[in-house]
Amino acid sequence: MDWSTLRTDLASAFSDYSKALIGRARFIKLVLVIGGALAAAIALSIDIAHANKEVSPWTVVGLAGAILVALGSAFDALRERDASQALITASQALDAVHQRELELGQREIDINDLLNDSDYEKAITRGLHLYSSMDVMRGAIEQSLDLDDLQPQSIIQTCLSASSNSLLGAFDFSITDTWTICVYRATLESGSVLLRCIAHLRKIPCDLSEARSWPEGVGVAGFAYSMSKEIIINDMSAPEYATMFDLNSLKRDYDKARYASLVAVPINIGNNPKPWGVAVATCDQAGHFSSEPSYGVATTEPARALAAMSALAAKAAEAGSRRSSEVAGVASKG
Repeated sequence: MDWSTLRTDLASAFSDYSKALIGRARFIKLVLVIGGALAAAIALSIDIAHANKEVSPWTVVGLAGAILVALGSAFDALRERDASQALITASQALDAVHQRELELGQREIDINDLLNDSDYEKAITRGLHLYSSMDVMRGAIEQSLDLDDLQPQSIIQTCLSASSNSLLGAFDFSITDTWTICVYRATLESGSVLLRCIAHLRKIPCDLSEARSWPEGVGVAGFAYSMSKEIIINDMSAPEYATMFDLNSLKRDYDKARYASLVAVPINIGNNPKPWGVAVATCDQAGHFSSEPSYGVATTEPARALAAMSALAAKAAEAGSRRSSEVAGVASKG
């Protein structure tokens, strides 16, 4: 029998015993004590009246007083309540307070453990890096608004280069990791959509002209574009991905070694039905990116931030181009 059941049974037994006890106490007060005292008073008054051969006013007063005392005592006896339920409720309240104290104590222990946890510190650090990288990219985009005819790839590459240190920290890439951070723009070529890399950061340097372009539906970037959906791959070597991302002629010998975990986020602008492009991050460590709930800021979050900033950069470049066209039109009329 557990403690909770034992406590319930004990409280029930105590309540039953208390009810039986107060019933007996009322019987003793009403029948034995009050009834006996009333009977004795009445008998004594009658005996005195009989001895004096008359019923005096004092005899009547004595009888009335005895009856009043009996009524008052009876009312007091009937007014008495069973205190067992109040005691049980008080005991339950104390138990609740004690349980709350235990919960607060455990919570304090958990908080102290959390504060001393290195994962917690890393999560806080990633959050700070993410905030810093977004602030730098926002500043770069803001400065681009004062320039005319600035292409989106130039703005995005400036954002990546300026925020590289913070961005790498937000992605939680270690010094031994091999990683890539790329932004692809969708272009229509020969009737087909091709995703071309327009800005990047890489652990292993590569000229932008040598970066692979991905047709719609091919590779992680092409797949994310065609579905207009975020793609997160925990481990590229998992069987379910064996044929899902068949690269054919675009495959490289080093792909398995360099690209073990990936995240691809579509870059959406306004209400356009298809993405403007795709932001992609890769790591050679399986499990680096995951769709499972994470501790603190997820390593996939910087890719979402980069996609959002790329969309903002594209809009800024569009605004600059429109302004240049308006200025050129005014100049030609003048």
